[in-house]
Amino acid sequence: MQAIPGSSGPRWSVDDVAYDQVDRAAIVDQLDWFYLVTASSFVEILSDLYARNLGDYYAGDEDACAWLAHKWGPEEIQHGEALKRYVQTVWPDFDWQRGFDGFQADYTPYCQTALLGPTRTLEMAARCVVETGTASFYAMLRDASPEPVLATVAGHIRDDEIGHYKGFYRFYRDYQRRDPHSRWRVTREIWRRVVEVDSEDAFLAVKNVSVVHKPGAAFTREDFRAFRDRIRAWMRVYYPFQSAVKMLLKPLDLPGPLQRFAIPLIVGGVRRIV
Repeated sequence: MQAIPGSSGPRWSVDDVAYDQVDRAAIVDQLDWFYLVTASSFVEILSDLYARNLGDYYAGDEDACAWLAHKWGPEEIQHGEALKRYVQTVWPDFDWQRGFDGFQADYTPYCQTALLGPTRTLEMAARCVVETGTASFYAMLRDASPEPVLATVAGHIRDDEIGHYKGFYRFYRDYQRRDPHSRWRVTREIWRRVVEVDSEDAFLAVKNVSVVHKPGAAFTREDFRAFRDRIRAWMRVYYPFQSAVKMLLKPLDLPGPLQRFAIPLIVGGVRRIV
């Protein structure tokens, strides 16, 4: 068995976070932050389900399964626990467990091994897309946060997600050597995952925060789009577009001159869309 990439112990733990120093006044009344952090905690803490699905998909690959079970999965769950404790510190009256139970019931049918990539190589490329998104998202939260302890938590998570990207990328390279796919096919899979950024898990997570926070009030797709548009205002200022595009393009192994030409072009296009 090869050494498991990134298999060293965790760099931090939830107990390291100074929750007793949270400046509640800086964030407690900011509803979008409440929804965003709480929904993120739901998605992250359900990672044991994602890890089991990926473990089933890569059954027989001892290195990948060991990394998923002992590195990626536990760290993702820790992200959820850290965000959950933050929510319970700042908004203690919110029934976190009821919201999470609703999200888990709603989202579990969408999280199936059968819905993963068409090949193991392409699924590893797709995981690079997912980790690009999470690393960039938490970098934005770190820099945009109005409250210092949340910025610290988001920074820890961002750094973990960068490590996860490197792990998935290494596995992708190994699979690409054994089962090569054309650059065009990898590009199609990356694009497919990029357009799923506003996926069902985000909608269902925010919806279940709303169900508990506003009992009896409907939460529609239009409500979610309005929420997402408000978050995009933060993205325009704080989202690390340059590094995100570099991470997305890395699995394509583009020639240097082409990559140097493509990165500013894509960054400019994405900025205009956002």
